[in-house]
Amino acid sequence: MIYSDVCGPFEVKSLGGNSYFVSFIDEFTRKIWIYLIKQKNEVFNIFKKFKLLSEKQSDNVIKMLRTDGGGYYNSHEFQVFCYEEGIIHEVTSPYTPQHNGVAKRRNVTILNMARNMMKGKGMPYYLWGESTSTIVYIMNRCPTKRLQGYTPKEAWSEKKPNVSHFKIFGSLCFKHVPEQIRKKLDDKAELMILIGYHPTGAYKLYHPKMRKVVISRDVLIDETKGWNWEINVADNGERKVIVNLRNKVKMMYHQVESNSECHKEGDKYHKNSESMNCILIQQSLQKGILCTLLYLLN
Repeated sequence: MIYSDVCGPFEVKSLGGNSYFVSFIDEFTRKIWIYLIKQKNEVFNIFKKFKLLSEKQSDNVIKMLRTDGGGYYNSHEFQVFCYEEGIIHEVTSPYTPQHNGVAKRRNVTILNMARNMMKGKGMPYYLWGESTSTIVYIMNRCPTKRLQGYTPKEAWSEKKPNVSHFKIFGSLCFKHVPEQIRKKLDDKAELMILIGYHPTGAYKLYHPKMRKVVISRDVLIDETKGWNWEINVADNGERKVIVNLRNKVKMMYHQVESNSECHKEGDKYHKNSESMNCILIQQSLQKGILCTLLYLLN
């Protein structure tokens, strides 16, 4: 039995221009499949691809499908396809999401985890597609309450998954540049961002400046660092120090300026005071130095 649900639309389109994702969950193993789509009318074609893939891999057939009453599941062609393939299509009644709770809860979990992963590294919203796909990859390799001592991946393929390659999503990566495509003085590595895993065991990397996705195994990953998306440079912690220092300099400048105004008011009544003139000169010098520091820190 398969549970399915569509989530979306997202306010920001993904890298591939998608606005939705559709999920399929196997009742017995709790394995999840996720597909990114641009329009809801793509659900039927995606289901046909999923059916072919899952049945080939498991040597079993889909006997029952449970979905909500969305028009993309209730189209004439969808109903005819299920009838011809001998699939019982259960459609839940309106306004009862609990009847399709397995798919609904999984989608909520995927969204919550994706949101936290992206917030953790300050990543832009258009990477939600890569984030949700990575979450499903991880969830299929994590134990669940339904499967005592097993993971969905292990229950499905009867092979214990390897998770030693798991790294923090959004970490800074150094991708090796092969000697064949670099010049003599070029860097031997490119800075990229970890955005997922490839079935072959390689990593999915994102080049923020060129805005492209690449696959590579020759990668060094620094999980303590990320990318500063505001200025589009690698964030190794130095930027935060500069920002804090600039804020402190601004506070000092405003304090000196405030003291200068107070001394000017007092100078009206002590125009012949040499000490007061020295104080004003000193404050002018301090303001000049602080202005120079602010210029250098910007």
